[in-house]
Amino acid sequence: MESVLQFSPDQYFNFILVVLRIGGLFVTAPILSSANVPRRLRLFMVLMVSWMLFAVLPNTPIAQNWNASYYLLMATRETMIGLLLGVVPRATFAAVDFAGTVIGFQMGLSLANVMDPQSQTQVSMISSFKGLLATLLFVIIDGHHTFFEVIALSYDKVAIGTFAFNPNILEFLLRLGGDMIILGVKLGSPFIVALLFANLILGFMARAMPQMNIFVVGMPLTILLGFLFLMTGMPYTTGAMHKAFSGLEVQVIEMLNLMAK
Repeated sequence: MESVLQFSPDQYFNFILVVLRIGGLFVTAPILSSANVPRRLRLFMVLMVSWMLFAVLPNTPIAQNWNASYYLLMATRETMIGLLLGVVPRATFAAVDFAGTVIGFQMGLSLANVMDPQSQTQVSMISSFKGLLATLLFVIIDGHHTFFEVIALSYDKVAIGTFAFNPNILEFLLRLGGDMIILGVKLGSPFIVALLFANLILGFMARAMPQMNIFVVGMPLTILLGFLFLMTGMPYTTGAMHKAFSGLEVQVIEMLNLMAK
């Protein structure tokens, strides 16, 4: 590849557009956008991936009558492509976080918040645990490699400067949000139902034995049962996560096909 100093103006502008698309992915994609990853390292990764991709991409000539507004529009389009591609896997992690928050509330741990390494915000302890479990599983199945495969595939589907917003993308995002809620319910419902029955039994015990201090007995018992259910339900949880992660590639390709229309 020729030296940067020998780039034509078109090549300089195209390289910046490549950086913006990949940078958009690094803003929304899980793991890559984690606050635990230093900003300088993320910037370095964006530039390195952009450089490697730019070396194999065909040069896209800039229109002869281009101006600042035209280039700004192209830059916005490229950034949107990266952002939208990162939103797809992010929805799955949001579903895991939703399930963990609801389970933690049912266990009585809603006030036991910890720092989430992904977002650097206070989240439920169970939500943080499930988030770390999802991240570990995602890395084990090489999900992070999929990001780079997807960004390379995006240039085959949507070349630089060809993206035009399709109204069907909004419909896809709404459906993605619905799927996120459904997945969150699937991940959390077995534990929520089990804890609900445990609370019902405690309620009957309180009615049958009024002299028993239900608050002293019920709180630690609910927490103990919650952790027991989490432990026994681990195969179900990891299986549901694996199935959700396995379907991400299909969803991303669907998103790219909508962008290409």
